[in-house]
Amino acid sequence: MKFGWFFMFYLLHIGFCIFAAVAPPVVFRGKSLTGILPAVDLISKQVLVGIFYFIGFGLFCLESIINVWVIQQVYMYFRGSGKAAEMKREAARGALRAAI
Repeated sequence: MKFGWFFMFYLLHIGFCIFAAVAPPVVFRGKSLTGILPAVDLISKQVLVGIFYFIGFGLFCLESIINVWVIQQVYMYFRGSGKAAEMKREAARGALRAAI
């Protein structure tokens, strides 16, 4: 798996976490995601369920922040340590060995 695919899918995951934290009724109809919009709607009808939705909103926000930190650390490690060039050289050596 190339790192470009990893970064693309991880950014997609971060986008979903941010979408789930807000949870607008665009894609998922009803109250399937515990975001801030369903929490505000439910707090007036069922207080306990609304509290759980606020907890879910907080956890999605926390996960989004941690995900941004993780992708930043992975990117800095991958680019800062010269692993990209080393991996390309190793792949070229492996291809040469396989050809021989």
